[in-house]
Amino acid sequence: MGVVKIKALKDVSLRKGVRVILRADFDVAIRGGRIEDDFRIKEVLPTIRYLLRRGSSLRVISHLKRPGGRIVPDLSFKATAVYLAKVLKRQVVFISDPLNRNVFVKYDNSSQLLFFENIRFWPGEEKNSMVFARRLARWGDIYVNEAFANSHRAHASMAALPQLLPAFAGLYLAKEISALRRVIRNPRRPLVAILGGVKLETKVPLVERFLKVGGRVLVGGALANTIFRARGINFGKSPVDEEFLKTPKGHYLDSPRLFLPVDLVVARDFGSRPRIVTSDDIGDNEFNCDIGPATVRLFNSLLKGANTVVWNGPLGLVEKEKFSSGTLGIVRGLKKIKAFKVTGGGDTVAFLRKHKLIEGFDHISTGGGAMLEFLAGKKLPAIEALKTKK
Repeated sequence: MGVVKIKALKDVSLRKGVRVILRADFDVAIRGGRIEDDFRIKEVLPTIRYLLRRGSSLRVISHLKRPGGRIVPDLSFKATAVYLAKVLKRQVVFISDPLNRNVFVKYDNSSQLLFFENIRFWPGEEKNSMVFARRLARWGDIYVNEAFANSHRAHASMAALPQLLPAFAGLYLAKEISALRRVIRNPRRPLVAILGGVKLETKVPLVERFLKVGGRVLVGGALANTIFRARGINFGKSPVDEEFLKTPKGHYLDSPRLFLPVDLVVARDFGSRPRIVTSDDIGDNEFNCDIGPATVRLFNSLLKGANTVVWNGPLGLVEKEKFSSGTLGIVRGLKKIKAFKVTGGGDTVAFLRKHKLIEGFDHISTGGGAMLEFLAGKKLPAIEALKTKK
């Protein structure tokens, strides 16, 4: 992939009072008005503080889940606005309708921090409407992208809006790009990818790229289920990516550098007693819950000597504590090697935070799908929109 030339926020001189539209990614779990995981929010705070210290008039835009272009009260950002005011120790003005002319007239020249309602409440966002983007653009003088996790989406506030204003990469976005480029442009070899989770189809481009450049790919979780099924091996009741199974398969499935579990922890249901079996011995009424101890040893032996490691997706049903041993075993193995280690994806980061293992990685990406596409060499619409304009 060619070098993406973008302007970084830290390289521009900001005049006091400049109106900055900050596209953040506050798509976090909220239950009962309480934020359960603030990882993505915390990663944006340095950029917010950076802008405020320089006297910028800040307007924050973000999305939450998929309301489908309509107002869904449970997906409002009211609770997040309260949280932001608390951590920043300053007033945050919640803008429930940024398209309302009276609201714009009232707050356009405000030096207060303005936080817009869930931008996906308006259908123009996901349609990448330029008309919608222009109505947002009137709020700002410059645009800053700090939403890497959503940068693979061609949405109005991600792709159209930065075409209308001078656009810059936020502090964390610039860090994301630098770390991920290090993996794909000139990685220190050996190169290893560890992939888990459910959807194989979204990870095939990364698998193919890593295998093409001589890397190893270690697969667990439901991804392994799908590959075993594609190879004609019965996998009981284990969930598989049915859409992937309907498509033609590439030669990569038989690559000697693609490694699958040699044993598994299986069970009939969450309440039954699990057992360890070889990967070709799952009963018709059982499903794959975790990688087994022999697989942990195999994968850790393959990781020894690696100089660059990328991990995305748990290797078992880690939401159940008794099925998290395999993933924990791999993370502990990773802590023992001196490779440049990158990880990302909501489930992966949540697992690491829960077990207080997040410090063992050189870079934690806020993106899952965006990280996979970037590493696979795909062009991300929102990153392309930040390219230096002539």
